[in-house]
Amino acid sequence: MLDFDIKKRFQAKPKNKIGLDIGSSAIKMLEVSMLGDKPSLVCMGLKNAPSAVRETLIGAIRSLAEEIKVTTKDVNISVSGPSVIVRFVSMPKMKDDELKSAMRFEAEKYVPFPINDCIVDHQVLKKNEKEGKLDILLVAVRKAFVLERVRIVEEAGFLVSLIDVDGFAAANAFLKNLPSANTDKAAALINIGATLTNVSIIKDSTLCFLRDITIGGDDFDGVISKALNIDARSAEGIKICPKEREQDIVNCSKGVVNNLLDEMRLSFSYYENQSGCSVDKIYISGGSAGLVGLEALFKDAFDSSPCFWDPLQFLDKSAPNTDADISEKIKGSFAIAAGLALR
Repeated sequence: MLDFDIKKRFQAKPKNKIGLDIGSSAIKMLEVSMLGDKPSLVCMGLKNAPSAVRETLIGAIRSLAEEIKVTTKDVNISVSGPSVIVRFVSMPKMKDDELKSAMRFEAEKYVPFPINDCIVDHQVLKKNEKEGKLDILLVAVRKAFVLERVRIVEEAGFLVSLIDVDGFAAANAFLKNLPSANTDKAAALINIGATLTNVSIIKDSTLCFLRDITIGGDDFDGVISKALNIDARSAEGIKICPKEREQDIVNCSKGVVNNLLDEMRLSFSYYENQSGCSVDKIYISGGSAGLVGLEALFKDAFDSSPCFWDPLQFLDKSAPNTDADISEKIKGSFAIAAGLALR
């Protein structure tokens, strides 16, 4: 959705694009060919990278790229977390150059660190000609955080074409894959990662709300590990495929899931108070969305079952390098990577 103003590359638009999702526990990479009437999946893969050490990340990106045999060096990446500030603001109508300057001053109201240390970008979502106002999506990101992410990707041998925000990328994948769900009713997208859960609300093809909740799969793993006296790696696997331990997993993870649901309720209430609209449907994705018992707890909390959507549905998956079994098994983890590749 947004292109932070990093070094521009004067070259022809690549026919193939890679969406590179550098998560806190895994690297996801997905290459899409833009030739033809419909984007096609060229290759995809996931590699665990639980360490935040830059050398580990660089090695994981290189290794994954070699394993799945990517054909281009141009990648789109995204950022999230406490270094990323997103706000939806209303401004008086003004010229583009005036608006750009005004947004830096506006960002200072919301950014908890020096504005000169930030990259600030914005996008006009809606123009209200009658009231002479602009509805604007404002993003500020710590410059050092962005540049370090770019350096990691470049040292792995790739060129960064675009930088997005995780929640924006997931929303882009959703709008591409489920256009029939894009009605006048609000849809909440919940992408559950390892350390963060991205909450995005979309209405009329427009992103209306975005928040990162600091609860994720690692928190699920932590309580499971402690309750069952197993290591975190074993907890990661058993939370998805519990076999005879299903009820144990449900019981010990219920508290953390309820904390997540409480934060989601706060987000929905804020959106409803600001917009006058309620969230009609909840869509779930992410590597930890398969936690056993999660669907039932969502249903109890919101009186309706969430929808587990396929981020790869829109893509032609007939390419010979595409492993249908792997795609089916882990496709929910690729919402951000797919949204980046489809930019």
